[in-house]
Formats: sequence, C-alpha cells, structure tokens
Amino acid sequence: MKQLVFLIIAIFSFNLIAGDAKTTNSVKEIEKKVLEMGKKYGVENVLVVFDIDNTLMAMPQNFGSDQWFGWQSENCMKKKAPNFCVTNKFDDLLDIQGQIFAVSNMIPSEKETPAVVKNLQKKGYKFILLTSRGPVFRNATERALKMNGFRFNESAIGPKGGYPSTYTPYTKKDYKKFGLTKADMDKMGNKSPRPVSFMNGVFMTSGLNKGIMLKTILAKTKSKFKAIVFADDHEKHTKRMQQILGETKGLNLTTFRYGAIDKNVKAFKDGDKSESIKAWNSFSIMKKTVFK
Repeated sequence: MKQLVFLIIAIFSFNLIAGDAKTTNSVKEIEKKVLEMGKKYGVENVLVVFDIDNTLMAMPQNFGSDQWFGWQSENCMKKKAPNFCVTNKFDDLLDIQGQIFAVSNMIPSEKETPAVVKNLQKKGYKFILLTSRGPVFRNATERALKMNGFRFNESAIGPKGGYPSTYTPYTKKDYKKFGLTKADMDKMGNKSPRPVSFMNGVFMTSGLNKGIMLKTILAKTKSKFKAIVFADDHEKHTKRMQQILGETKGLNLTTFRYGAIDKNVKAFKDGDKSESIKAWNSFSIMKKTVFK
C-alpha cells in the first residue's frame, strides 16, 4: 500500500513540474499547440517564443548559415587552422558573419511560416524572437525579418519598441533582482553576462543560456504567462529551456526541437564544402573593397 501511495505521489509530482518536450518538422504543429494553449488558458496568457536561424528563417545558401558558422567555429579556433578556415579568431569570425548578414537575404524556413505567425498575431498572441545573435547583428536581422514580411513590434511584450540600447541582463551578485535564482546561476556557471538587447520583439542574447535569458526578460517587462511555447532547431536550447522553466509552478511549458532545416544541415555536414569555400574566396575579394 505504501509503495502504491509513493508511486502515485511520484507520478503526480513529475506531471506537476515537467514541461512538454516535443520534436517537429512542421510550423503548423507548433501553431496547433499554441492554439490549444490559447483555448485552455486564454490568448492573453500564452507567449510564443521562436529562435531565428534555421527556425523562423534560414539562409538560402550554406555560406554564412548557422551550419556554416558552426563548422567554422568548431574546426578553426586554433593557431594552425585548416586552409578552409576564414579565420582562427572567434571575434573575427563574428565580424565576418556580420558582413555576410549585411549582404545576404534570408528566407522562411517553411513557406507556411509567415502566414502562421501572422495568424497567431492577428488572434492576439504575444511573441518573442529569442536568438543567440548579438546586438551588433540587429540591423541586418531586422532587415531580413522585414524583407520576409515579419513584424513583431506590435505583438511583443514590454514597452512599445522595447529598450533603446544594449544592457546587462543580470549580475552575479544581485541575480534575484533580475528574476533569477541560485539554481539558475549554478546552471550558468562562471559565464559572465554579456550585453544584450531587446527591441521590436527581438531579444538578442549574445549566446547566453536561452532559458535564463527568457526569465530575465519576463522579469524586466513584468510579464507573466500561464503557458509558453518555444521552438528552436538546437536541442541544447530546448533542453536548457526545460531545465530553467520546465519546473516553474503555474507554467505550462512546451518546447519544440524544430527540424525542418535538418536535411540542409546534414547535407552540408556530409558534403565536401567546396561551394562554401568558393563563396568565401569570392566574398573575401569583394569585401576588400567594401569593408575596409
């Protein structure tokens, strides 16, 4: 009898604190979940959070894409870098990535994505774009969003337009003031805060833990929701979101590991990279005259 009672308590406790982690290749499935949460809790109590690269939008070519950046950063940050490397310094790689963003367009990850976003916005759902990109990429990011018909300033949380400059999202000493807990800081480790920015619904987090960053912006904007639906192509980000917010009392969290671009990423990883190398050679010649 005692074992049965313990089992019931354990099952109840798990259901109470565990978020719902899903995998999908379809933005329509994400939309369906958002609508389900809206029906259950009310539209005003649901927040939709999307990553940008390979989730909301993607590069039309591999050069400059999220998978290209990962390939370079994983293989080239060493003194004797392979000859395919554009640099062996991470800050220089970020600068080059910014230059590519400035001259390249992006496209929706699925053709249905703009319509899905607009439909949810029209129904009154609040949105945040939560990206690992740093604030230095804001102009290029917002240009790409606008070119693809995305607008998030009206559906964003917080003050209209957001906050006009970069800011420090937390401090190690006064973390409670930023909506964080000791457990959050332990998960962050010794990583020091970097400047972030939140404008027009786009939260640029400079590579910091997305779960922790979402907590800080909810606290900063004094926003509370009963349900959050989060989509990101990187499993590490969905796992971190579950670790940070999955046990929040009174919050129904659903994360989607989004894989519509997986086939492109795999093709790039398994390919010989020759087209990207040629693209870099052409770009490096061009940028000598454009970026001086």
